[in-house]
Amino acid sequence: MKQIAVIGSVVIDLAVQTPRIPTVGETLLADNFKIGPGGKGANAAVVVQRAGAAAVLVGCIGDDDFGRMEMAALQTEGVDVDAVAIHPEASTGVGIAMIDADGENTILGILGANDYLSSDDITRALTLHRETLDVILVNFEVPEPVVAAAIQLGVDHGVPVIVDAGPARPYTPETWRDCTILTPNEQETETLVGYPVSDDSTAERAARELLGMGPSAVVLHRGARGALLVTPDDTIHIPSFSVDVVDTTGAGDAFSGTLSVAVAEGLPLVDAIRRANAAGALAVTCLGTLPVMPSRQEVDAFLERQSEHRSI
Repeated sequence: MKQIAVIGSVVIDLAVQTPRIPTVGETLLADNFKIGPGGKGANAAVVVQRAGAAAVLVGCIGDDDFGRMEMAALQTEGVDVDAVAIHPEASTGVGIAMIDADGENTILGILGANDYLSSDDITRALTLHRETLDVILVNFEVPEPVVAAAIQLGVDHGVPVIVDAGPARPYTPETWRDCTILTPNEQETETLVGYPVSDDSTAERAARELLGMGPSAVVLHRGARGALLVTPDDTIHIPSFSVDVVDTTGAGDAFSGTLSVAVAEGLPLVDAIRRANAAGALAVTCLGTLPVMPSRQEVDAFLERQSEHRSI
């Protein structure tokens, strides 16, 4: 079984379905409310586990009911949570998501204990597993020194590192340039390159610019417009899948977790991205994040249906 270390946030999600995002000063009656475990690190770890790999999660929670809810959900999924620290004073992170009628989200994030994850935590956890790790996945919902430490450990031990550059934070190229694959979305790309990504031309230009800063490959995921893979030798567009969108909140986490397992299993990068696109498509068809992350069997069945539709 492949083993993936996931370094990232652990956050309780408060999701509100609303006809639209309210304006300043407005009270708007919403349609639905759901509370559940989430966070970019926790979500991706569950995807890894459901994809048939072993997930080792490195993160930080508070000593509170939300933290205990997260730990219970992760343990039920079989995620190794031995490296999830419990901060005695900080609260567990919270994400407040407003999802409009088109499934698009607006999120307020309170990182809480996630901000207390340290480079020493990463060194201890990854050194313990260095002989068995196949891929390291890290996101930007943890402090910048943590991202840098995870990448350096990967370089030192010859383990591929995938960086999910979300949420959008201006982390410097010195932090992420030595990663194997950088996977920002369009908004995150704009934050990293400093100009708008508004069409195919600027998307390719920006991805090429990011590639020139050091990663071996850049995968720019563009939602309904699919993903753009840029390597020193190729520029390849991998189409998205058409689905009925309910909530886009966890799509990027489903994408990155699935991509990590596919890379660990040695799939060609184009095929790995196609699986990741499928996982992201499945994730947006349900309200919520961690509980609705897709399984390997669901991704396989979805891809099989897509193949059958193309052959008709």
